Amino acid sequence: MRRKSTVLAVAGMFLVLACGAAWGAGFALYEFSARGNALGGTMVGRADDPSAIAFNPAGITQIPGTSYMIGASFIMPRGTLTETSSGTAVGLKEHTFIPPHIYYTKQMSETTWFGIGVLSRFGLGTDYPEDWFGRYNSYYSSIESVSINPNFAWKASDSLSLSVGVEAMWFEYDAKKKVDGTGGKNPQPATDVDAHLLGDDIGYGWNFGLLWKASEQTKVGFHYRSTVEQNISGTATFTYPSGAKAYSPAHGTIILPDMYMLGINHSLNKKMNVEIGAIYSRWSTYDSLDLTYDNYPGVGRRTVSTPKNYKNVWRYQIGLEWETSPEWTWRVGYVYDQSPVPDDTIDYQLPMSDRNIFSIGVGYTKGNKTWDVSYSYLLADDRDITGRAGTGVVNSSTSDMDTNIFAISYSVRY
Repeated sequence: MRRKSTVLAVAGMFLVLACGAAWGAGFALYEFSARGNALGGTMVGRADDPSAIAFNPAGITQIPGTSYMIGASFIMPRGTLTETSSGTAVGLKEHTFIPPHIYYTKQMSETTWFGIGVLSRFGLGTDYPEDWFGRYNSYYSSIESVSINPNFAWKASDSLSLSVGVEAMWFEYDAKKKVDGTGGKNPQPATDVDAHLLGDDIGYGWNFGLLWKASEQTKVGFHYRSTVEQNISGTATFTYPSGAKAYSPAHGTIILPDMYMLGINHSLNKKMNVEIGAIYSRWSTYDSLDLTYDNYPGVGRRTVSTPKNYKNVWRYQIGLEWETSPEWTWRVGYVYDQSPVPDDTIDYQLPMSDRNIFSIGVGYTKGNKTWDVSYSYLLADDRDITGRAGTGVVNSSTSDMDTNIFAISYSVRY
């Protein structure tokens, strides 16, 4: 499998911690800071701490001098899938996924700022028993990503700031499923062939931000992130019941969606502010997963096309923050997150529906140092899945799909 040594060296610590996470819209992640998590992601109009690099880099013009932030989220998804005909219920294997974040900002002059972030914007993790009823579609899937995102921000006037940035994203795709070794005559775990595909790439994108101070009480933020094309290449390994293995180079392309982020922040008084926002994600870029195997066992060169036909979706969010003392600040947030996965292409790599996220958090500041912690509870709707011949997807349903998310961040300004 191809590895990109330069980015791995820069982001080595992140690759130790970063894992595929589950239950984002599609497989997007928004866990960019503990404060942001507590506020339901409503940091596009606030954008007044180092995590603005992720939410809206135009906001770093509000940070004098130099600042940095480091932290991580701890994501613990759960869920059950039930086969309709037999009533067999299978639970997801429980894991804790830990996407970290690091941000750094520096004021270069009276009107210009530089900032850089290392973060994870996409991730996926689903893990089932190897002999479960959906094994011919998937029994393990993982997407991991690490982005390095430098930005320049310009304070055009007292009321308007702009930013532009570039992004280098390392992206890994890891998928495992079973292939029926009997050709449909008598499928059973003892005769299954194990198929494992692992590949990666580095793709590039860009982003643009705007922060407008409409009045003394109201700020409007906008942030655009471009599509990122990932030309994944790696190796497919086929393991037979006898223990024999066959290998094939494999490659495919995934176009990750562009996103439009909007936030309107309003100060209710000197101690309390509220923000409402929305994110529009163009998941229609993910219309098909086409994987080409150079030496598929018994076939030779073969392309396997899996329709996805994801839909463009919205994420709506609101967050309230209030300062109870110079040291303590409290936060609550709510998100309604639409699933882009249509009924006719849903599979067991991402058997997810629309979800609600409820969050709470607190920040403690002493001098120039701040600790933020948060807790979020994600609850997804139950969903019926219609089987599709030849895909390994059977008539089934999801239930009890929820996720606990804890986060912590530490920041310093000087």
